[in-house]
Amino acid sequence: MKTKLKAEMYDKVNFMCRCYMDRIARFCLYYDFVPDEAALKKALAALYEASPVFHSRFVNNPINPYWLVSDYRIEDSLTFEKAEDIEKAAYSFLIKGIDIKETTQMKIAVFHKNGKCAVCFRWNHMLIDGGGFKQLARDLFRAYGEIIKDGSCRNNFLTGSRAYTEVYADFDRDKKKRAKSQLLGKSAHEKKTLPFTKKGRADKNILILKRIDADTFTSAAARGKSLGATANDVLVAAYIRSACKLIGCDKDEKMCVSCAVDLRRHMKNPDRIGYTNHTTFMPCTVNGMGEAMADTVKAVAECNRENKKDPFLGLHGLPLLNFAYSAMTYLQAEPTVRLFYANANLALSNVGKVDKRLFSLDGNEPTDAFVAGGAKVKPCAAVNALTVDGRLTLTMTIQGTDEDKAMVERFFEGMEEELKSLNN
Repeated sequence: MKTKLKAEMYDKVNFMCRCYMDRIARFCLYYDFVPDEAALKKALAALYEASPVFHSRFVNNPINPYWLVSDYRIEDSLTFEKAEDIEKAAYSFLIKGIDIKETTQMKIAVFHKNGKCAVCFRWNHMLIDGGGFKQLARDLFRAYGEIIKDGSCRNNFLTGSRAYTEVYADFDRDKKKRAKSQLLGKSAHEKKTLPFTKKGRADKNILILKRIDADTFTSAAARGKSLGATANDVLVAAYIRSACKLIGCDKDEKMCVSCAVDLRRHMKNPDRIGYTNHTTFMPCTVNGMGEAMADTVKAVAECNRENKKDPFLGLHGLPLLNFAYSAMTYLQAEPTVRLFYANANLALSNVGKVDKRLFSLDGNEPTDAFVAGGAKVKPCAAVNALTVDGRLTLTMTIQGTDEDKAMVERFFEGMEEELKSLNN
């Protein structure tokens, strides 16, 4: 096994983002059973051996950073604990960080009580994005099922390349050439922000969560479909309207929300790559929210339809970004990239539906789940969305105060009201 692994471009980009967030991604699944500790540890160890970057330290070398594969104890990465309040214990675990010098870059905790549990993951976002994590969790849980069944693990984990250039692999020669000439990015430059308090010493990591019932969300999504919109378009519209009302925007005022785009959409078979990051953000801009929620939904849907016509959706700016990291030392590249990197004030990342069968642990399907991103520095208001059985869970992780938390809760209540209004 190699002792050093290459730090890929997205590893470096996400490391740079320590200036804007804590670089930790989070995922939580709830079950009406408690998994076998020994079997889950064996499955996790198999994953780590197949993909050693997960048990590596990041070395911030000023010339060219790299991952240093390290010895580790599986107990340092996976713990089981009885908890009086499972959800409270999950939040307390998830909000913590991971130092780049630790020997494992993913932490898992199982909090259990009376035959129920929460399986909590937090990991260094430099390693893997939300879309990739869904695949990783499925692979890990499949391995767990194999071990429970006959004690063996067939190691069906992704071991391919983590390089960003894999997004071009399925293009023909002409399209690949044009894709690699898309030098200018399409970042959102929205100056409007939610009414956070000023940054200060009182700021702490806070995870705000809002659950919206299945009837409300599925009905809103169905109504959106009748208007030519996707469920994601409906979410963006609800975000825009709630934000505009909280900020105090005029109904005809332009608004832009950055929406996550999974670049695996350009791959015929994403299973050929390794566990990595392949996500970027594209702006969704509307010229005002209009009178009613339906007006905003239509405007968002039109913008996103135009975005999706672009054969290089999400690929803009990647060649220039790679050039910066390739042509300069890392010490030079990081401040240079910051000059043209735009951290969106308003953003939405919709991880989508959870297929409960794929997240089952030896046939035990999750009853609920949520995803949360890095704790962003104000005024970034990045929302994560996930649905289970039609139920929608919204989260925002911030570095803020209790006053900021109350404001975000009002923002989420506003989004719920907008979804309900679409049903009327």
